[in-house]
Amino acid sequence: MAITAAITYYLARRRTAGRYRAAATAAAHAALRDDLTGLGNRTGFHAALAAAVARSRPVAVILINFDGTLTFVGRLGNRALDQLLALAAGRLQHVASAAGGSVFRMRRDEFAVVLDNPADAAGHATRLVAAIAEPTDIHITRHPITVTVTACAGVASFATHADADQRLALIRADRAMRAAKRTGRGHTAVFDPVTMRAHDGPPASRADSLEA
Repeated sequence: MAITAAITYYLARRRTAGRYRAAATAAAHAALRDDLTGLGNRTGFHAALAAAVARSRPVAVILINFDGTLTFVGRLGNRALDQLLALAAGRLQHVASAAGGSVFRMRRDEFAVVLDNPADAAGHATRLVAAIAEPTDIHITRHPITVTVTACAGVASFATHADADQRLALIRADRAMRAAKRTGRGHTAVFDPVTMRAHDGPPASRADSLEA
């Protein structure tokens, strides 16, 4: 009887430990995911970039920011924007996966892609922007509304042997994305170390990101 009780206690402890490990794993996974899109979030982005840097491989970061989001919200509302972002996230993931990359939602209307292979990163950025520009059906009334939006992208490469601070990858992609915005809607730009390195540093305030 004592042996039976001991076995029962042991099995109960194992089940409790298993449930605890499963809950801890689920919580850790959720902490890296974006609730709306299911993509990785900003924390997940930095974790993925750190993992890539730890492998001592050059990577490329593509930062994608939607154009005219405030105007879109003013016309169709926040629910429509959420639908648009969720659908765009799926398209971005499809394009990025084909290039061996991962997509992360950085803020409301901004996404980042980490590519383990920086070859043709500019071409991939162009394809990502084109995917966003495809017509999208939004369901906020009885009949779907077809909308077309644009986005700009900035591309930056990062190599551990050349740069000690991995934050420079995102900073430079942000600089390039802003340069693309100045060119016009739907454009991409690649970070130019000759003209932009002097501006390395914390990105400027992104309070304008929803309408930039």
